[in-house]
Amino acid sequence: MRILIIDDHQLFIEGIRHVVKRLTPEALVSESNSAEHALGLLEAGATFDLVFLDLKLPQMNGLSVLQRIHDCGIWLPVVVISGEEDLRTIKSALDLGALGFIPKAFSGEQLLTALESILAGNLFVPEALSKKLEGLQARRFEQDGNITRRQKQVLELLAEGYTNRQIAVSLSLTEHTIKAHVSALFIELNAGNRTECVRIAESRGLL
Repeated sequence: MRILIIDDHQLFIEGIRHVVKRLTPEALVSESNSAEHALGLLEAGATFDLVFLDLKLPQMNGLSVLQRIHDCGIWLPVVVISGEEDLRTIKSALDLGALGFIPKAFSGEQLLTALESILAGNLFVPEALSKKLEGLQARRFEQDGNITRRQKQVLELLAEGYTNRQIAVSLSLTEHTIKAHVSALFIELNAGNRTECVRIAESRGLL
């Protein structure tokens, strides 16, 4: 597993690295202290199974990084990990395709639990924050007009019970790309896990 941590505080990077290694000792952890360096890596074709992104970075903030990745058509599983508490900012990050939001105030054990959930294919937002976001989160996607052709293919295979690896083989894509598509579907359908994603899609006639 290849992981990228984008944060301008080295001590925090080391903290995340320690937690990741506890969960997945064989993980290859790369780091970037600036948005420009990280975007250079990603736009040059570097691939990662998971990206941790701080929202407050020098010169370019995390939302701008997410927007740039989105505009470039780069599909990567990105998790925002930040001290940011503004609900609209957090919602914007999720709308741009983040797999979830992890507060920097989390303890090592809380971070470990969040990471386990994300790697299991779930969208992660702390329960307290999730309840607050419900008031802002509109169910915007009543039709499939905002779901891409590729996402529709992934959705159909999800409904068949395929794993991410099986979907990747079926569509001739990498597993980390499938994870990103699944994350996008969670956001688009306001679902928290694979089962809920399929159920909502069925109820809306997308399957």
